[in-house]
Amino acid sequence: MKRVFLLLLIQALLPLWGQEPREVEVRTLCFRYSAGLKEVTLSGDVDGVSQVKCDLKKYLDVNQQKMTLIGNEIRVGEPRDGGFESWGKVGIKKSLKEILLVFFPSEDAEAPYHIVAFDDSAKGFPLGSFLIANINPEPLRLVIGEQKIQINSGTSELVSDLKNVRANGQVPYYAYVKEGDDWKRLSSGFWTVVKRKRNFQVAFRNTKTKRVDLRGYDDTFPIFKDLLRKQENAQR
Repeated sequence: MKRVFLLLLIQALLPLWGQEPREVEVRTLCFRYSAGLKEVTLSGDVDGVSQVKCDLKKYLDVNQQKMTLIGNEIRVGEPRDGGFESWGKVGIKKSLKEILLVFFPSEDAEAPYHIVAFDDSAKGFPLGSFLIANINPEPLRLVIGEQKIQINSGTSELVSDLKNVRANGQVPYYAYVKEGDDWKRLSSGFWTVVKRKRNFQVAFRNTKTKRVDLRGYDDTFPIFKDLLRKQENAQR
C-alpha cells in the first residue's frame, strides 16, 4: 500500500519535477463575500497534492496557515473526487514567504473571486506604514500630508515617513479617482499613523454599486507574531 501511494505521489508531482518545494505562510482578507462562498481550498501545486482549507476573513486576522508551494502560483478551488478543481490562481514572487491573499468579488459565476497577493512580512510591510493598493481599473491619486502619489491600476504603493503629521498622529489625506478625462474626489479625512500598527488601504470598484470604494484596515500582525514566537521559545 505504501508503494502504491508513493508511486501515485511521484506521478502527481512529475509535471513539477525540478521545482524546489518551499514553505510559505498565508492568511486571507475578503473584501466582500461572493456567492456565499466563505471557505476555499488553497493548493500549492497544479494537481492539488498540497492543500489547505482556508476560511475567508472580512477582517485582518492574526492567524496564518502554513502551506507547501511548488512553483510560483497558488491555486484556489475545491477538492473533487479524483483531484482538485481550480477556479482561480495568483502568481507568487519567489521572494515572498509571508503572503496576504485578498479576495475581491467577481461577476464571473465560475470564478467568484479575483485574487491579489501582497507581501505580508514585517520587512515588506513594516509597522507605522501604509500599504495602498489600487484594484480599480482607473488610476488613483492621493495627497497624504505633503506627499503626492499616483497609483496605477493593479499596483500598490508603500508609504512611510509621512510629513505634516499632527501631534495626535493624524495626517490629512485626499483621494481622487479618474473618471473619463476628469479627476473626482473619492474621499478625504485623516489617517492615523501608529508606530505599533500598519494600515492597509484598498481602492476597489464595487460590483454592486458600480462606485469606487476606498477601505482601510488596521493591522497589528507583526507584533502579535513576534509575541507568539517569544512565548513558544520560552516554553521550550
